[in-house]
Amino acid sequence: GSGPLEWLCKGLRTHSEVRVLRLIGVHIGPAGAKMLGNVLAQSKSLVEIALDKCGLLDAGLSEIAGGLKENSGTLESLSLRQNRITSKRLGNLADAFCQEDSQLQLAELDLSDNPLAADGMKEIARIIGSDVHKLRVITLQDCLLDLAAFWRLVGKLDDAKPLTKLDLRCNPIGRGTRRCWRSTMGPTIRCEVLLSDHPLKVKKETLLQAEESDIGRYPLPSRWV
Repeated sequence: GSGPLEWLCKGLRTHSEVRVLRLIGVHIGPAGAKMLGNVLAQSKSLVEIALDKCGLLDAGLSEIAGGLKENSGTLESLSLRQNRITSKRLGNLADAFCQEDSQLQLAELDLSDNPLAADGMKEIARIIGSDVHKLRVITLQDCLLDLAAFWRLVGKLDDAKPLTKLDLRCNPIGRGTRRCWRSTMGPTIRCEVLLSDHPLKVKKETLLQAEESDIGRYPLPSRWV
């Protein structure tokens, strides 16, 4: 409920010794994301935040983005995997990275397992092409990215910018495109672009590994929840 989360957020605002916050598989929802957004806006100490599988949805992403816009602390890593985030509010997140007066120091962003699709890559490409962001790693595994999305992203890569790794594994990017990138264009770019040779096979193996590691969860495996 919002009660425990509200107390947690109050504690995070007052205890500067807390460096890492991981709320994985905890249903926070958009309402909880609003409280955490306020924490992000004020925190000077948090270095890593993981809000995977928290039911944030697009509205929750907007709240998190609002907090990032005001963040001037030491935050380096943010993971928002598997939150059913689409392209609808992704522009708010891009604004947080691209605004001219941004003090955001975030170096790693993980949006994997969200159906961002090709429309969402317009905003991710805007982040990659920005001269303001400090991102070194962007992870977009299994985000329903196609051929057009791939070229939109890699077209913004620039050796003068800080990005050194773009993880696009588990996306349906064709064999011909992978071969073309690896043989001709990839070697000329400083940023490492990770692709899966067999996306569907890799995805299946990833799901099996997740089930095996999840089988002993208490009270129920997460795939039952």
